[in-house]
Amino acid sequence: MSAPIRHALSCSAMAVLLSACGGNDDHNHDNGGIQSPPVLPPASTGVTVDVAAAWRQYLSTPRRWDISGSQNGNAFTLSLVLTPSGQITFPATGQVAQTTTESLRLNFAGVATASTDGTLFYTNDSLIGIVGGSGANATCAVVRSPFSGLPGNATVGASGTIVTLDNLNGCSSTAQRVGSVTLNWSIDQDLAVTLFCLTTLRQDTSGATTGSQTACLQTSNAGELGSSARITFRRPDGSVITGKNY
Repeated sequence: MSAPIRHALSCSAMAVLLSACGGNDDHNHDNGGIQSPPVLPPASTGVTVDVAAAWRQYLSTPRRWDISGSQNGNAFTLSLVLTPSGQITFPATGQVAQTTTESLRLNFAGVATASTDGTLFYTNDSLIGIVGGSGANATCAVVRSPFSGLPGNATVGASGTIVTLDNLNGCSSTAQRVGSVTLNWSIDQDLAVTLFCLTTLRQDTSGATTGSQTACLQTSNAGELGSSARITFRRPDGSVITGKNY
């Protein structure tokens, strides 16, 4: 596994990836009871999506998506797991908020090559920050501007920004800004699958892009998230790694 792939996987906000197409494998027996999302029917033409409801379900419902495939002859499996938790204090600001842990697992060529865990902090669906790592190694990203409401009716091709955060080198009051994280949403259509997409864009202090990832999850008109998923990494060197389970 190359160093750029390991680096890309270490930078998680959404959890948010290898060029292939594989099956949707349900591993409920080993994920603490977290269920795969339901299988949704094919989308109709002219579909619209309740983006606010899709975002709310992303934050509040325990779910997992599994992707398998191969790249350059090497088999891989990828899992994205969302685990809502209780209220705790966001260490960078002292604000009490709801939390959801976002975990990304990659097994490449039979080896568990990467795993990332990030905790999303939010109140009333409004993201206030993200914590990566734990203890003395924890880093925080703090919302720069207030969260704006998401639309209840968006067509395929619509997009917008959920929030921009300042990325810090720690979680204390003396932590320094080392860049930014911008979380964008969009609605996409792939074959007969309508997708609610979350793109995490990372930039350094000069504004240069240091990487991004996009998690596209099947959604119904009402914002119910389904079993199909497409996930993409865009690495600093410009290469793209993507995978889907449909």
